[in-house]
Amino acid sequence: MTQTLAGFRAARPAPSRPRPLARLDGVSALTVYLVLLLAVPSVMVMSPLGSAGSPSTVVAVGLFLLWLWFQVHQLSRRPRRGRELRRATLMWLVLMLAVYAHSMSGPLPADEVSPGDFGMLKLAGFCGVLLVTSDGIRDLGRLRIFTSRLVIAVGLVAVLGLVQFLTQELLIDRLSVPGLTSVPHTGLTERNGLPRPNGTSTHPIEYGVVLSMGFPLAVVHALWSPRRRWLYRALLAVIALDVFISSSRSALVCAGLSLLVLAVCWPAALRIKAVVAAVVATAAVYVVVPGSLGATTKLFTLAGNDPSITSRTGSYDLAWFFFSQSPWLGRGFGTFLPKYWIFDNAYLGLLVEGGILGLGGFVVLILVAARAAQRASVSLPDELDRRLAQGVLAAIASGAAGLAFFDSFGFPQSAGCFFLVLGIAGALRRLAPVSPLDPRATTS
Repeated sequence: MTQTLAGFRAARPAPSRPRPLARLDGVSALTVYLVLLLAVPSVMVMSPLGSAGSPSTVVAVGLFLLWLWFQVHQLSRRPRRGRELRRATLMWLVLMLAVYAHSMSGPLPADEVSPGDFGMLKLAGFCGVLLVTSDGIRDLGRLRIFTSRLVIAVGLVAVLGLVQFLTQELLIDRLSVPGLTSVPHTGLTERNGLPRPNGTSTHPIEYGVVLSMGFPLAVVHALWSPRRRWLYRALLAVIALDVFISSSRSALVCAGLSLLVLAVCWPAALRIKAVVAAVVATAAVYVVVPGSLGATTKLFTLAGNDPSITSRTGSYDLAWFFFSQSPWLGRGFGTFLPKYWIFDNAYLGLLVEGGILGLGGFVVLILVAARAAQRASVSLPDELDRRLAQGVLAAIASGAAGLAFFDSFGFPQSAGCFFLVLGIAGALRRLAPVSPLDPRATTS
């Protein structure tokens, strides 16, 4: 009997261990990043790391290292689809490494060295978030799960912002996270007599831009999600309300732009319903929050006298002065300190810090991601996935517009969310089925 069992065990093939790449999925790591990005207030950092010490930034750098490890231990050939975004990301990162080397090799004030180092770390982290999102999600089902988590996370931040608006209390100043130090809080700011909520963001503008990027994805889930549509509709209502009461031109313009991008692909009946819903929602906000409509109108009618507008328009001469000193490679990412000026325009800041090559590479990256989302929106077989690709395209348009209103790279939440949606565009393109006759169906 014993010999028989021994012979059976010897004849039975040993169970094969699943490959590491088959066991792991980027959604789990990205969910951790998403929670740290939006749940932990941006003002809380690990003090020894300075401006790069937010927990989400540390995890983002870890994601980049994780992506590199998987490339070294790649066990299967990668499909050609989606490689355009990967190449654009790596090209931009190489260009920014050249910018970093150029800045460190020249005469650089002592107080700009550490910001330059931390700035390069943050860029590597943002690229890591994009690459893991684009390459690390296993299938469309997992991608739907992650986008739904992104909508819920943004919706919960919007709920916090609504509570801040109603109570006129910051609330997050009462939080304490072991190991993290917080920048002193000054409470909620006001504009035109109304409090400006900022959720867990550093500034109300960052908060509004984050909401505007989550807004089109919430619309898609509220209209086409097969499950929990009631939840997404409730969160969409809160997000839309917070965009309206945020007293932020950036949020209103970016959300409006994203809605226009979505509406291009909608049937006429749905567009009419959207217009009616917007009118009803505006009337409801005007009744519930007296003075909100007038305050919102003043954001645009009195923009010519707004110091924030004049500060933006008055920075072009200064930007040209610094740009002319090193037009191709800039002065180094993160080295243009607030003591010189605050541009409130990420494109202008990147032109000064990264030069023509740095800004050009970043614009190419945005365009490649937008193209990937657009191509996925016409090639995916499932309607929800096609609508989701359209929502990602709208979120990219919203985030790209938001970059023109403030220094997005200096704020972890807005930049982190933007690189997440860029990566989702790459994942949708990679996971979209390709016809066998398409040369992109081959592997490399």
